[in-house]
Amino acid sequence: MKQFFSVFWMLLPVLLFGQTNYITVVAQQGDGIFSMLRKEGLNPVKYYAEFVELNKENLRNGSELHLGREYKIPLGPDSLKRTGIQVQTDPKQENSIFNEELAHIDHKSDKLKDAVIYLISGNDLMDETPSNNRVTEEINKRLAQELIVHGAQVYVIESKVKAQSIKSGNLEGETTEGALANLDQMQEYLETINKKYLKNSGKYQRLLITRVKGEISNNYCDVSIYHHDNSEDGKRIANNIQNLFQQKSVTRKRVKKYKEIFTDKNNLYLAKNSLPAITLIELETTTKKNATDDNTLVVKSNKALFTDLIANGVLNDYAELNLQD
Repeated sequence: MKQFFSVFWMLLPVLLFGQTNYITVVAQQGDGIFSMLRKEGLNPVKYYAEFVELNKENLRNGSELHLGREYKIPLGPDSLKRTGIQVQTDPKQENSIFNEELAHIDHKSDKLKDAVIYLISGNDLMDETPSNNRVTEEINKRLAQELIVHGAQVYVIESKVKAQSIKSGNLEGETTEGALANLDQMQEYLETINKKYLKNSGKYQRLLITRVKGEISNNYCDVSIYHHDNSEDGKRIANNIQNLFQQKSVTRKRVKKYKEIFTDKNNLYLAKNSLPAITLIELETTTKKNATDDNTLVVKSNKALFTDLIANGVLNDYAELNLQD
């Protein structure tokens, strides 16, 4: 027994310190502590002291870096590299959404701490034109940035299996080869999202689908917002997002009601089977300043405006839920 305790105490330092809590990065020309931390997605104000402590024997004058030397970077759980993740469903791979951009992204607040947001391109689900896919991906990337700087964990979900051009029929009852491929894609999304949902149980979690119909130009855009009729959480966040689009609508009109909710087979399948509440924001180009559809808002076509309104809708929904609790 004494021999066992002797071995245990000898191994204890290895057990405690065998796993490092940092990565190493080589200092480049022009790097300082702040810029190096920013490039790794860390808040330099928050991690400055820890960086200095880790590297105190490798700093000149207590704070200056040596070009070409390796420095230890803390593995912060709130690193933007860890909170903005792009996930491919097949094969399942995870990568940071932001790399080079990290040096120019600042943490703004912790207003969305403990919030997990899943983003999907509705154009990917619909097998739309490549130009629309690019616009939707750009909007999702902008939106992810706006959310993570407020402390949210964001997953941009992408599938390697593209939807087939099946536009009609019931997905759940369809037996054609194209529909089965489509169903496989939906199940990939659901498996990825629902597994992460369960791992983040107890947190605020929402699924946002953005779809662009037509080219986003400098004219005007019809905005339609959908939610699942059986989800109170989905209805509330849809209302919060819609209220902000309402304020920016050039028609200044009040939307009477939502359109028929999730009639598209792909979105309906996700809405029925996904664990997080789901909201669809659909953007369709128009040159009309006055929409004819009572359920459509008209705003100026501006991708930065779209992402700002959606992000603030999430912020308002999260704050409203916390107030209720």
